[in-house]
Amino acid sequence: MIFILTVLSGGTGTPKLLQGLIEVVPQEEISVIVNTGEDVHVSGLRVSPDLDTVVYTLAGLIDDQKWYGIEEDTFHTHDMLKDLGHEEILRIGDRDRSVKLYRTFRMREGATLSQVTKEICTGLGVQSEVLPMSDDRVTTRVFTDKGEMTFHEYWVERGAEDEVRDVKFMNHESADPAPGVLESLNDSESIIIGPSNPITSVGPILAIDETRSALERNREKVIAVSPVLGDAPVSGPTGDLMRGLGHEVSPTGVANIYKDFVGLFMLNEGDEDFATEIKDLGMEVSLADILIPDLSSRISLAEEILEVIDYNY
Repeated sequence: MIFILTVLSGGTGTPKLLQGLIEVVPQEEISVIVNTGEDVHVSGLRVSPDLDTVVYTLAGLIDDQKWYGIEEDTFHTHDMLKDLGHEEILRIGDRDRSVKLYRTFRMREGATLSQVTKEICTGLGVQSEVLPMSDDRVTTRVFTDKGEMTFHEYWVERGAEDEVRDVKFMNHESADPAPGVLESLNDSESIIIGPSNPITSVGPILAIDETRSALERNREKVIAVSPVLGDAPVSGPTGDLMRGLGHEVSPTGVANIYKDFVGLFMLNEGDEDFATEIKDLGMEVSLADILIPDLSSRISLAEEILEVIDYNY
């Protein structure tokens, strides 16, 4: 199947853009390749937080205040476990837990992550193709002045208070793209790297050699939306992670990370001063209002992107 758009997504910034895109593009014309470097086991459950956020967004179920979990979910199981003395690193809602439970027992039966994701999408009425970046386990590890930790320990448990010294994606050398990933990149008309954290949201996807090579081959049709406005990230620990790895926290810093496989870089309309530096990296530059705090602004940015790629809707 040939898709109009393939989107690379982490768990917060890009799902906001997806929420706008599906208002103007039929879901079945969109493929989403999702970071699984933050997958973790919680209370015996296989938790794929970024996959679930994308799926819930496309299904119209996302809690778009937190951008995690299901809107108006209850937390009876989590609260009872806490009362019994069992602490969970993530606060998982009851309906959300059902999805994670389904993933866990299906994978114990031998299903792959991509097979289970397709089943979940079918069950929730999602028409887009949602692809984990790999069926192989790739795990993000953050190395700080307080030691090595998972991303959830660094961000959720410790609030990014520790100084970042390195980030590694364990097992990425032996991981293969999930079925459909390379076909999606090669065959779709445009590829969008959404405004997600370039280090821990997009970085694990890029760490898989075949995926990165496919992006490099298709560079002319790859668009990246900056997750940084001026010298500050829109949200999350992006700035701390970029700084810790020696990158300038600016749109130019993000563009440097992406320069080998992005043909067009989308800047915030107030960041024109970065345009020349980014063009010098070999990219075209487009300006738009990329701050998307609500649905109308997300639709507007989606329309700006579709105009750039000359999509007729």
